[in-house]
Amino acid sequence: MSDKETFTISRGTVVKAADYRNPVLKNARLILQRDIEAATKKNDVKNQIYLKLDPETAVEGDDYQIRLTDAKSVTISAKTALGVMYGTLAVSRNVLKVDDFWYWLDRLPQVRDVVVWHNFDLHLPHYQTKYRGWFVNDELLISGWEDHSSNRYVWQRIFETALRVGCNVIIPGTDVNSQVNRRPAKEFGLMIAQHHAEPLGAKMFAREYPNLTASFVKYPDLFRKLWRDAIMDQKGTPTIYSLGFRGQGDKPFWEDDDSREWDEQAIADVINGIIEEQYEMVKQLDPGAPMALNVYGELTGLYNKGLVKIPDDVIEIWADSGYGKMVSRRQGLDNPRSPILEAPNPHNRQRGIYYHVAFHDLQASNFLGLLSNSPAFVSSELSKVREHHFDTLELINTGSIKPHILYLREVAKSWLADYSARDNEIILKDYVSTYYDEKQPELVELYSNYWQAVVQYGPHSDETAGDEFAPYLIRRLIKAWVGHHDKLSDAGWVVDAKLPEALKKLDEMITPKLPDWEALRLQTKQLLLTLKPADATRLYGDFYLSVINQAQGLKALHLAIRAYQEATGATKGEDYLKPFLTADEAYQAMKEIVIAETTNPSGKWADFYQNDGYNNVPLAVAQLKFLRHYLRVLGDSDDEDGWEHHFVKATAEARVMTLSNTRPAMGDDQLAKKLRERLIHHL
Repeated sequence: MSDKETFTISRGTVVKAADYRNPVLKNARLILQRDIEAATKKNDVKNQIYLKLDPETAVEGDDYQIRLTDAKSVTISAKTALGVMYGTLAVSRNVLKVDDFWYWLDRLPQVRDVVVWHNFDLHLPHYQTKYRGWFVNDELLISGWEDHSSNRYVWQRIFETALRVGCNVIIPGTDVNSQVNRRPAKEFGLMIAQHHAEPLGAKMFAREYPNLTASFVKYPDLFRKLWRDAIMDQKGTPTIYSLGFRGQGDKPFWEDDDSREWDEQAIADVINGIIEEQYEMVKQLDPGAPMALNVYGELTGLYNKGLVKIPDDVIEIWADSGYGKMVSRRQGLDNPRSPILEAPNPHNRQRGIYYHVAFHDLQASNFLGLLSNSPAFVSSELSKVREHHFDTLELINTGSIKPHILYLREVAKSWLADYSARDNEIILKDYVSTYYDEKQPELVELYSNYWQAVVQYGPHSDETAGDEFAPYLIRRLIKAWVGHHDKLSDAGWVVDAKLPEALKKLDEMITPKLPDWEALRLQTKQLLLTLKPADATRLYGDFYLSVINQAQGLKALHLAIRAYQEATGATKGEDYLKPFLTADEAYQAMKEIVIAETTNPSGKWADFYQNDGYNNVPLAVAQLKFLRHYLRVLGDSDDEDGWEHHFVKATAEARVMTLSNTRPAMGDDQLAKKLRERLIHHL
């Protein structure tokens, strides 16, 4: 082919598939046709791009070949349907300049009259990681959101984005979502993997048999039927079967099984027997399908003691801490931090990782915002994963995707064979220059300051507080305070002391970082005012919402602690004035998060956070509002007009009262505002 040969893409270019019965080719055609319409505006040239599944294509694996057949036709061919999809997306990315995360960051391609295509020598990048996957887990925000009046459309964009960044594997949601989305994900060309709590992709026992105890010891045949049905439903399609056994709801199985006394050997005997059965079942019903076992949670300790028996051709999957560090995850108060990458591998099994850039289960995780450990930290950990040969399969916990794009983008780069660890400056310069058109140095500095402000809650530098930290502790503080409990519940992982001392220690932990967060919040707001609208909207959704969750959440926690301390020892009604106003400040600070989420300048994303059931910021707001009123009940008169009469009304009006009241008592919002005005010099 001559270097001068070109192909002109315009709105007159038609994308055709050789076989419209193939759903992968059909979806690839729809994506490329959509992108052509988005990137061009003239309709001058009538030509076609042809998508073809061809076993004779001179490539290997999922690679693809692009040929200029003649001046009117280009053919994208591959041996696999996934290869055709990859080739189609390569044209979208490299020729039409559609960004991989266009949907999540609203970064649309520059519109040109036509696009003149010169280079047809495009191929699949050289990946070090064989199985590259997203685990769309803790996906509450996605589950509760629609775009184009459709949640299905959102999942289609998830599958598209996963493919764009190089995924060939996906766990398409949790529990019901994973079942519903299995077929649509396959129709985009993705191989299906399975949640560690849903072995073989089977339906949850408790959903199928809600009136029975989920005990394999009691009901082995019912479990076997679920497993067999799952394999039969997936056989012959690209699937990585997950072996193992956890309890219903992703917890140790013996917590719900009282059929015997459970020591470690008894637990191992059940798990080993199940692994052997599942392994043989897959071998029989879907020969050649790859299998994996998650060495996760309680299984890690059993494995390290040599109690777990695994067939040698099963891929071991090891998990990080939940915060990106390759050490074992904390289980309740047990936090041995066993080094994962140093685990012996005498059988030379293939190994992979289950890695979190978003998480929920650990009380201080990041759900609504950026990971609390830096991109450079993640880059370094993933480079160590490669060095220790744990990179056969990588499943990345994506959360609800949008808040975590900075990390998902870097993880995708780490799958490439030529990747090496990058520092924050390089990562952020790359990211900012891709997604922002102006003030790039200021934006790099702004992003960099995020991890300087993060609270470290544990003795190890990676034990840092994500956005769940503050609302989680606020709810426990209020429960302990109002319930007259002597300790915070479920908080021994961060502080284990009687309530007054625990709150003192918490406040000492977070207070030094409050000025950093406030400065970052104000700097971000100022920069938002100077950016052009597209950049400002992008920064708001990608960064500002992470900042305000941390800044206002920690501020509210600090103020709630202060209110408790101020109320301690109160002996008369007016002693509760100050804690009432402090609780009001906490309430107003927390409410700012909800306001910021729902007033997103991007109408598309304004309701994205409405299904926040983990951080549950609206619940923390409601509880702080309750706390404020609780303090008023303790300090104000029975009719809640005493503070108003004594501290708000003019002296003459308060002294001369021919009527007991001339209007209803003020609400808490109005009273707090008036009290603050009148008592500003006395509090």
